[in-house]
Amino acid sequence: MVFFTVLALLGFVLFLVLIQIGILQQKEEAFAALLIKNRTPSVTRMMLFFTNLGKAAPTICIGLLLFVIPATRSTIAPQTAASIFVVSGLAFFIKKIVRRERPIDHRLVEEKDHSFPSAHAATSAALYGTLAMTIGTILPAAVFPMALFACLIAFLIGFSRVYLGIHFLTDVVGGWCLGAATAGLITLLFTHY
Repeated sequence: MVFFTVLALLGFVLFLVLIQIGILQQKEEAFAALLIKNRTPSVTRMMLFFTNLGKAAPTICIGLLLFVIPATRSTIAPQTAASIFVVSGLAFFIKKIVRRERPIDHRLVEEKDHSFPSAHAATSAALYGTLAMTIGTILPAAVFPMALFACLIAFLIGFSRVYLGIHFLTDVVGGWCLGAATAGLITLLFTHY
C-alpha cells in the first residue's frame, strides 16, 4: 500500500508539472474536440448521471450512510470521512494556487472555480478507493472486486468531466492521483495507528 500511495503522489506531482509547462495542452484540446464531435444524447445522459454522482451531496450522503450502518460505523466510516474531508480541502487549496482555467468551448455544464485538479475525480478516487482498501483489509477476498468497482466508478465520474467539456484530461488524471494518494495515506494511517 505504501508503494501505491507514493506512486499516486508522484503521478499527481508529474501532472502538476506537466500542466504548468503546458506540454500536453494541444493534445488535450485535440482529445476534447474528438469527444465533443462524437457526443450522443444517450452517452451525454449517462455522463450527466455520473458527474452528478460525483457532486458534494451524493458523496456526503454515502459518507454519512456509512456511519448509520452498524457494521461500517467504527471501521469503514471514519476512514472514508477522513479521506473525503482531506481530499476536498486539498483540491480546493490546490485549485486556488494553480488557477488553471477551464476549457472554454462546448461545455454542457457550467462551473465557476478553477480546473486543476478535478475535485470530482479526486473525491471519487478518495471515496471509492478508501472503501476498497478498507474493505480489503477487513475481507482480503474482496480486494479485487472492490478495487475493480472503485476504479470503474472513479473512472466514469472523472471521464464525465472531460466529456461534458468542463475539465482537461490532465485535470482528471491529476485528480485521480491526488484522490488515490489520499485514500492510500488515510488507509495506512488508520491501519497502523
